[in-house]
Amino acid sequence: MVFKRKLYPEEMKIIERIVDFVKDKHHRAEGHDYSHVLEVCRLSIEIARKVKDPVDPFVLMCGALLHDIGRINAPNGLFHGLDGAARANELLKSYIDDEKLSRQIQQIIVSHTPESMVIPRTPEEKVVFDADTIERLGFMGMVRGLMGKSGTMGDIIEDRIHKRLQDYSKLFYPVSRKFAKKAYKETIAVSKTLRKDLVRRANEIHEISSYSLIKEE
Repeated sequence: MVFKRKLYPEEMKIIERIVDFVKDKHHRAEGHDYSHVLEVCRLSIEIARKVKDPVDPFVLMCGALLHDIGRINAPNGLFHGLDGAARANELLKSYIDDEKLSRQIQQIIVSHTPESMVIPRTPEEKVVFDADTIERLGFMGMVRGLMGKSGTMGDIIEDRIHKRLQDYSKLFYPVSRKFAKKAYKETIAVSKTLRKDLVRRANEIHEISSYSLIKEE
């Protein structure tokens, strides 16, 4: 299965308008910038080409493009799935007359993040969820995940490691796990290096705080 149908010309025009909108809003976003959105779109297409489930290309592309719109100017992004769907609803009203179609796109935005606590159900929702999850893996995914976080370096790194090492098992499609395998191995390697450096850093801090470096003199 590639896609269950081809894009209609009017749908392509809508997608182009959404691309312009997303590019404008995401171009200065920390971590979840325009390049992240494009990579999620690319991965969504690659996964959709391999799965057996019928995937609507228009719903998929719109959902992938708008999946992180709720992060723009958001303090922490904890509700960016729900907020993003509300923002997309207002935008899509000017592009799409079909309310059911609009809801399908909004549901992709809601369910793509675990924080929404809404499990992806349709093929389009699962594909974008997988694509976004894969994009969080690997060295660049780990770096992107550290941007904009508050707290101690140790707490932030441990939180990212814990979440990223769980991501691989959450993927819906076998083909997604195939695409993610290399990045997941890289995530494991990066996590080991970071944890090793955290231990070294903690030991060095202990030496300073206990005055052991001075006492040795």
